[in-house]
Amino acid sequence: MNKHVRSLLILWLLGVAITLTGCGRELQQRQAFITFLQKEVIPRNSGILIPTKAMRKKFGEYASHYDVIIDFNKAMQEKIGRPLDKLQREFSEAMKPEATVKARTAATTKYRESLQEIEKTLDDELAVAEGRINQLVQPSELKTVYTQAVDKHVRFPAKALKAMIPATREMLDKNLALLEFVGANKGKIEIRDGMIQVKDRSTLARLNEMQADIAKMAQNIQAQHTEFTRQSMGK
Repeated sequence: MNKHVRSLLILWLLGVAITLTGCGRELQQRQAFITFLQKEVIPRNSGILIPTKAMRKKFGEYASHYDVIIDFNKAMQEKIGRPLDKLQREFSEAMKPEATVKARTAATTKYRESLQEIEKTLDDELAVAEGRINQLVQPSELKTVYTQAVDKHVRFPAKALKAMIPATREMLDKNLALLEFVGANKGKIEIRDGMIQVKDRSTLARLNEMQADIAKMAQNIQAQHTEFTRQSMGK
């Protein structure tokens, strides 16, 4: 064998060795990521685990696949969760017994309008996550497990929250209608020390009917929230 042929053979063997080494490393990274998803992510009922630098190194390129789940949950907390918590606190404050009809109406209107913004943000963030997921290249064994993780920590919470928004919006509409009714019947309805006093039976009957309707809707929304909690906690 001449030197030229031998050199080519050595280069070819080195190339094969490098390729096999690369394949072996990818397999190790894939298995480490699958194990992480199965043991640390899918069973988790609240929040998500943020991997350390050492863990990310073990996952190799698959660490970026997990970033899709991390980024969506971060957006849910910062762009939806915190604003919604603040909105609910403000609304509860405005609904105190001493609050005027005008203040209640303003708070209810703000809550309703803000829900539209929250719903749009939710749709946008979910679309971004789904777009990134569609671009991922994954072996079938990883894709199956990864999809389970995405379903639990991306799609399910998004779907559950989105389902509660229309019902909440409808309840707020009925609150506005009730407040409008109170304002339109000032001669028949008085609010003293946070208590509603009605002067005639027909007005009282209508007011009670509206309040019962709102209470029923509130119970339905609470039932949806309870079911979401049950499913997310696996109970």
